[in-house]
Amino acid sequence: MNTIKKINANGFSLIEVIAVLVIMGVLAVGLSMGLIQGVEQYLFASEANQLSQKSQIAMARIKKELTEAIYVTNKDANSIYYTRLYSPPSCNQPAGCQYSIQKSGNTILLISVNPDGSTGDSQVLIDNVLNPYTGANVFLVFKDFNDAAWSLETGGTVNNLAKIQVLLILTYGSGNTIKFNATINPRQGSKLNAPKLN
Repeated sequence: MNTIKKINANGFSLIEVIAVLVIMGVLAVGLSMGLIQGVEQYLFASEANQLSQKSQIAMARIKKELTEAIYVTNKDANSIYYTRLYSPPSCNQPAGCQYSIQKSGNTILLISVNPDGSTGDSQVLIDNVLNPYTGANVFLVFKDFNDAAWSLETGGTVNNLAKIQVLLILTYGSGNTIKFNATINPRQGSKLNAPKLN
């Protein structure tokens, strides 16, 4: 006679099922945390990249404007009033056009100044600027050829203005800041003026 062995067909015990569920739960939490961190890092890098592009565009415009300045009528750490050369289509006046670049709150503005002194059109160059700047951090610093502070000249000429240092401190994310700086060498000075390293 053949004997048939009985196979244990009871299935998994309750403890085995619970152990598998706990292990799967721990793995799911670990994978989701890794996925969340990856998404956060991507968003952080994307925001920093956008901010960098915005600041490069703003700095390029500020450099173009101030490089061509022929007169400066007023200046401080947060603004400059200047006259640019005749250069159509942006400036159709033979004597030049007056503009102002100002840090106003958390934005940097380019403002046209009418011949009567009133302000005309304005354009936001960049926003999300840290407000206020603290300590030695100022938006605009003006230097002469001796690297000393430059003061306004008679008639507003820029003969002794060697460089203008521009500092942008931008905010992003949850209170993070990033700094961008540039040195501008105006072309209209009385001395030859080659760009120098920062």
